[in-house]
Amino acid sequence: MQASLQDILDVVKAKNLTYHQKLMSLGNIAERLFSPVELLGYTEEEWSYINNQMICDLCEGYAIYRPRYILPDYNVYIEKGCKFLDLPPPTNLDEALDGLLIIYSHVPSITTYPVYIGRLDALLDPFITDEEQDYIKIKRFLNHIDKTIADSFCHANIGPYDTKAGRLILKAVIELENTTPNMTIRYDKNKTSRDFAELAAKACLLVSKPSFANDAYYRQDLGDEYGIASCYNALPECGGAYTLTRLRLGTIGRACSSVDEMVNELLPKVANLALSTMDKRHKFLVEESNFFESSFLVHEGFIKRTNFTGMFAIVGLADAVNHLLEQEGLKETFGQSKRGDEIATLIMDKLQEVNNDHQGVYAERTNDHYLLHAQVGASNHEEDKLNTPAHRIRVGQEPTLLAHLKQSAPFHKYFPSGTGDLFAFDQTYTDHLDAVVDIIDGSFEQGYRYITTYLKNTDLIRVTGYLVKKSEVERYRKGEAVLRDTTWYGAGTDDCAKVFDRQLRDEENVTAAQ
Repeated sequence: MQASLQDILDVVKAKNLTYHQKLMSLGNIAERLFSPVELLGYTEEEWSYINNQMICDLCEGYAIYRPRYILPDYNVYIEKGCKFLDLPPPTNLDEALDGLLIIYSHVPSITTYPVYIGRLDALLDPFITDEEQDYIKIKRFLNHIDKTIADSFCHANIGPYDTKAGRLILKAVIELENTTPNMTIRYDKNKTSRDFAELAAKACLLVSKPSFANDAYYRQDLGDEYGIASCYNALPECGGAYTLTRLRLGTIGRACSSVDEMVNELLPKVANLALSTMDKRHKFLVEESNFFESSFLVHEGFIKRTNFTGMFAIVGLADAVNHLLEQEGLKETFGQSKRGDEIATLIMDKLQEVNNDHQGVYAERTNDHYLLHAQVGASNHEEDKLNTPAHRIRVGQEPTLLAHLKQSAPFHKYFPSGTGDLFAFDQTYTDHLDAVVDIIDGSFEQGYRYITTYLKNTDLIRVTGYLVKKSEVERYRKGEAVLRDTTWYGAGTDDCAKVFDRQLRDEENVTAAQ
């Protein structure tokens, strides 16, 4: 939405924002002071569907000066160093860790912080010489990231192979219990050792990371050179995403009185308008912002403009379906309704068709098409309370674990740039890590791309695609300033979707899994 001078003053006077959070907020407001109709060439119709909340641009801004998500190839530093920063190639672990921290501070994103810090185990493993001493260094490195990149959209990858560095990273992650960095293991049961997978599952239960990505599936869609960034966003490495625009399907659905009206009339109309705004945003970023002409990341090969694409996202599939079920006189809910799954499939098939028919701007890496994405949700407007994250089942309406897995799996195929489901487990699972890995293997065989587990009774939990500490959320709700800006988002998303109250998967499911 377009910003005003009053927005600036509100941020300046805020008591619950740190200096850096105010700086970030003021920068975002500055981008949104411009009219997108005048600056980017939005039509009045496009702007009207943003104002009626069916299209949400996540307040990215209109005077766009850097891509939303940047995934550098950090191997460039390991192999060649960085001339712009006067960094020679590292010769030992200390130099590798120090150099990476320096480079991270120069990688921008929509959050102002880096959203991707690389395949850490692969980057660091060649430098491991003394595991006892190197563990201390890696633990200090990860703690430094948590305290200086105060945003848990910052994301590290490990796997698929079992490495010494990977094990040290997981050990440190468990001991630190930090929210940042977010983390994913690129998992493939044919490449990842069972022991390493169970260690990752243990960390995921205890500290909500790493999540498990279906590496074979993502390689199939994006090629070998991809990374998981921000929440669970799969994007080309050495590239990224210019922008992310989402459709509030629940809002669109409530404006319709039938499935036919939604699927064949309003949805394709709104989707095409959203895609058109994305084209205009990308065109401005590439042709007028001069980011790709001025960044050392481009000049030295960390990123390439031709490896960027756009992310076309949805929220509120469950809410659209629930409304349309009511219109058909059915007292059923998405997640436990055969007809609901049929309606959801019709919606997603139509959206995929519209996206495939659209030729994206500056999206060569993904065959001139934008990537569909299951967006995790936000709290930008009152409408967000009526739009459940992604294609997830509304909290409180979930079926049993096995039924949930089978119901959600078919929808993962639509989202090559990321989707995921989360399951809150009982403490009992920590004694049955084999069962957890079996559940993950089973979900991937059903067609899952991404899955996360966590213990419901811990302070550190996964909100949707990122982590927060419940204790920090409570401090923020009391009006206190907190270190991480993602704490605001966690509080807002919980207010909208009650994500802290997901159904507990108890010990009865352990027996079933075995």
